[in-house]
Amino acid sequence: MLVSQPDQTVAPGGGRACAEAGAAARARTYQFVDCRAAPEAADAGGLPPVLREAIRGLATPQLFPGFGAERHRSLPSVLLYDDAGLAHFDRITFLPEYYLTGCEIEILQARMQELVAGIPDNSDVIELGCGSLRKTRIILDALDRQRSGIVYYAIDVMPAPLHQSLAELSAQFRNVSFVALCGTYDEVIPRLGGSARQKTVLWLGSSIGGFHAEEAAGFLSGIVRRLLAPDDAVIVGMDRQKDPRVIMDAYHDAQGVTELFELNILAHLNSAVSSYLGKQQQQTILDPGQFAYVGHYDEEVGRHNAFLEARRDVTVRWPRAIAAQVREACGSDADIVIRRGERIYIETSYKFSDSAPEVLAQRTGLVLAAKWADPRDYYMLCAFRKPRALLVVAPPPAAASLDKWRVPADRARALAELPAPPVAPAQFPTIPPIGEWRALWAAWDLLTLHVVRRDQLAARPIELRHPVIFYLGHIPAFADIHLAAAEAEPLTEPAVFAQWFERGIDPNVEDPAVCHSHSAVPDQWPDVDDIVAYCGRVRSRVGAWVERHGPSSGRTPSSDAARHVWMAFEHEAEHIETLLYMLLQLAPGDTVPPAVCPAVPAARPAPPREAWLSYAGSSNVVLGQPCDDESALAGQPLPGGHIFGWDNESPATAVAVRAFRIRTQPVTNGEYLGFLRGLGGSDRLQRLVPRSWVALGPRAAEHGGALAGDYGVRTLVGVPSIVGSEAALWPVAASLEQAEAYAAWRGKRLPTEAEWTHAARTYHLARALGAAAGAPAFGRAADVDAYADGLAAAQGASAADQMRRPYDLFIPSDANVGFAHWHPQPVPDAQTAPAPAGRVPEATFVGSVWEWTATPFHPYPGFAASPMYPGYSADFFDPPAAAQPPTTVHHVLKGGSYATHPRIARRQTFRNWYQRGYPFVLGGFRLCEDAGP
Repeated sequence: MLVSQPDQTVAPGGGRACAEAGAAARARTYQFVDCRAAPEAADAGGLPPVLREAIRGLATPQLFPGFGAERHRSLPSVLLYDDAGLAHFDRITFLPEYYLTGCEIEILQARMQELVAGIPDNSDVIELGCGSLRKTRIILDALDRQRSGIVYYAIDVMPAPLHQSLAELSAQFRNVSFVALCGTYDEVIPRLGGSARQKTVLWLGSSIGGFHAEEAAGFLSGIVRRLLAPDDAVIVGMDRQKDPRVIMDAYHDAQGVTELFELNILAHLNSAVSSYLGKQQQQTILDPGQFAYVGHYDEEVGRHNAFLEARRDVTVRWPRAIAAQVREACGSDADIVIRRGERIYIETSYKFSDSAPEVLAQRTGLVLAAKWADPRDYYMLCAFRKPRALLVVAPPPAAASLDKWRVPADRARALAELPAPPVAPAQFPTIPPIGEWRALWAAWDLLTLHVVRRDQLAARPIELRHPVIFYLGHIPAFADIHLAAAEAEPLTEPAVFAQWFERGIDPNVEDPAVCHSHSAVPDQWPDVDDIVAYCGRVRSRVGAWVERHGPSSGRTPSSDAARHVWMAFEHEAEHIETLLYMLLQLAPGDTVPPAVCPAVPAARPAPPREAWLSYAGSSNVVLGQPCDDESALAGQPLPGGHIFGWDNESPATAVAVRAFRIRTQPVTNGEYLGFLRGLGGSDRLQRLVPRSWVALGPRAAEHGGALAGDYGVRTLVGVPSIVGSEAALWPVAASLEQAEAYAAWRGKRLPTEAEWTHAARTYHLARALGAAAGAPAFGRAADVDAYADGLAAAQGASAADQMRRPYDLFIPSDANVGFAHWHPQPVPDAQTAPAPAGRVPEATFVGSVWEWTATPFHPYPGFAASPMYPGYSADFFDPPAAAQPPTTVHHVLKGGSYATHPRIARRQTFRNWYQRGYPFVLGGFRLCEDAGP
């Protein structure tokens, strides 16, 4: 890591003289480090990489994302940014048509306190492509006034602008040290790794818009992998999709400055070749006067494309001195003829949808911590953080250089248009690969060994549960019991842990003396260090089994052994949520936040407009999936692509559903608070206040008084106000009794399990089929299921077959599951973006909270308890015999919360359940009503 020495001048790296830097003796108050490769460090073909890419791009037309079968010659966009190009671009940022810079400055000025709050003292701020530092000056000014020990690293490709900008700025700020790093990202980023200081990376402007979908994910993943530690941040500027006329004006200004900028790429190419040859005379590969700048905006994708169009036939003749290198680069050194009207592809600028930041975060292993927009909603700054743990294992993006010199030819869609990429069944192998296990273990350790203070492990945040320390031992004990069965080997020592930690308690909420059988509680729980060591031994055992039976091992496990191991995985994933809702009941001072999160922004003044979806219903809504005959699994090889499920998910059951209407979104905290305040002096008032809330102000003055004051929502990263923050728009977490009370107040009801399942999977399928057919705005239809059937028939697909799959492959990839956030997210605001007349409105079914249904947790007809875990479901279907009077205790929940593992959230057959009066679950609800006769 570079060490800041603000009063010293640091000689350029690579042993080269820095003639571009001006007088070498000039005193500076910043470091300058030249990271550029020396000319002699060219690749094996003798050409610098950028020239090699330029020659290939001109010689061989390629396919590019979004252009179909049309091929284009191209030049690497990095050639736009020499001294002249940077000067042109600086002028562009002041043009009235170029809204981006102005919008970004507006956001920085309005949100600076929130931005700086996430940058601690004694940390590094690293800016990718700093340019003239016009916008960065605003951030530096705030850091200089509010922070100490900040080192600012400015990265850019040309030395002269770096010197010019930093020479002026570094003398103005006393509490910020400055380092200039000259070079491409590939050359600079390796120099910055290994620091123990917290880092904030700034990627401002619209640079990300120049990357295609997989490139953007690949670039950001490279930054995460090579530079960031947990809690480090990346702040990215993203231009929004908007009126195409506004976008076209921004890239086609009246003064023609953008055209000068784009044409300068040819002048830079010519000078780069001349510099490489070391000759005094200028080499002209392409004459800028023979080309014109043209561009167009693809509204469907959200992308502006820039080209240079030949005004006449142009012949490219390579200098004889580089003929051999040209042949090596592209197979021939023959002259190239570019015909009149032929276009050279230069760059792309994507404009992003509202969901794009979430998609980008989940594909790169980051968490979206904040999103700030300008008043017109033209542009947004997004703050991402590297989490300490993330249940979502992002698919590896296509390999991409940090410097985008060549565009992959097989990437045909943009990040902006990928809110719901299909998830192939292969991404859910029967036995999770070791990477998924490690992600799960990291999340578990984060909650038990970081979030909970050691002196709180013996606490019982919920009296109906064991103390936290029990769960520390329960997970490895359960896994060891099933690994021992899978391997037919003894238990891991100390074997007594399997007895103490095998099964926890679940007393009846109304009568805690009524409880199913559970492990005997020892006189004293083992020492924490002993439990952690035991857990490590069990994990080693699990890891060894998974590696022995992995895809590359060539070994197929038996079905019964695989089921034991699968059960251990999902059991731990389920208990992540059990532990989380327990920890939420601890006092804030008794936990350590698992992530750095900024303050939740102020709530929008109006609640979301209520919107509804209509369904015709069906006599053949299939719940569940075919069950495994566990007695027949022993010794049988595991079939490829097999999908396990818990016993209560089987057997597949057809249910008749009459026509119904269901709300597009769950009920929010703000709506529920309005309900409670509307009750006045009801005797039930305090019982109806969710345990997911904390009183922030005065509560009811006396029993039966009206609800007063403000409430906050419990999270591990703070308690945001319902009255004064976006938490008002989060789905409320409540008990089933509370949900039913709200529904009755509204004159509605909760959906049944069959209605919720039919609504969710038909909606997701209709979205996917509509997108594939190019149906605008989700299409016109009276009923969502009829719309899906029509699309399926038109495309030759069977909607019924699609909906019977255990995995819902069409749940949006920005769904808030797997700790994509450490709290719920606002429901989409239909108030500001209502569906066009006659169109199906947008809906959210999975993420943030589970959703209660009106269906009691009873077995499907033909249910058979699991011999491997006979008490998993059977103990909860009916109340214990001692319960008087007999009553329905447990109800089914569907969907998934922000802590639900994606494997569970996407398996539409999964059934969660809790007692109807249990107030601690991360469970919300939505309204439903009958429709038609």
